[in-house]
Amino acid sequence: MLKKFVDGLVFGAGFAISFVALLVLAGLLLFPMIVSRQIEHSPDIRPSSVAAHAQPSIPFHDFELEDQIKESSVIALARFEPAPDGKMKAIIKEFIKKEPNATIYYNIGDEYPSSSYYPKDDMSHGDGLVIFFVGSPASMRMSMSYSGDRIHGLGDLPVELFRQKCAEPAAKQ
Repeated sequence: MLKKFVDGLVFGAGFAISFVALLVLAGLLLFPMIVSRQIEHSPDIRPSSVAAHAQPSIPFHDFELEDQIKESSVIALARFEPAPDGKMKAIIKEFIKKEPNATIYYNIGDEYPSSSYYPKDDMSHGDGLVIFFVGSPASMRMSMSYSGDRIHGLGDLPVELFRQKCAEPAAKQ
C-alpha cells in the first residue's frame, strides 16, 4: 500500500512539474506578443518620432554623387603609406568637406585603421581612399579608392573635379 502511495505521489509531482513548465513556456511566447501590441497602440509613440529614426529607403551608395556629398557631414581623403611591418596604413591627408558642427574622431595625419591592409601580390588598393562620413559624431558610410588623380568608384572622376563638386554645395548655402 505504501508503494502505491509513493508511485501516485511521484506521478502527481511529475504531472505538476510538466504542467508548470508548459505554463511558463506559453507565458514566454505570449507575453512578448502582448507587450508589442501595447507598444504599437501606445499614444506616447508618434509616427514622426519613429520615422525620424528609421533607415533611409535608399542606401547611401545608391544616391547620386551630389546627394552623397550633400548628405555627408565629412568627406576625407586618405593616402596609403607603408609601415615598417609591411602594412599599408590609410592616413587621412585632407578633409575635402567638413561641416562646422560635425564631430569626427580623426584628425589630419591619423590612421584610418578600417581601411589599412597588408598587401597581397594579386591585389591593388590604389593610392588612397575617399571616405564619406555621415552625421555627428561622424560615422563612415562609404569609401572608394583612387589611383593617381582618378577616383575609380566615381567613373574615374578626377580628384580635383570632386573637390570642386564638394565646394559647390557649401557655396550654395
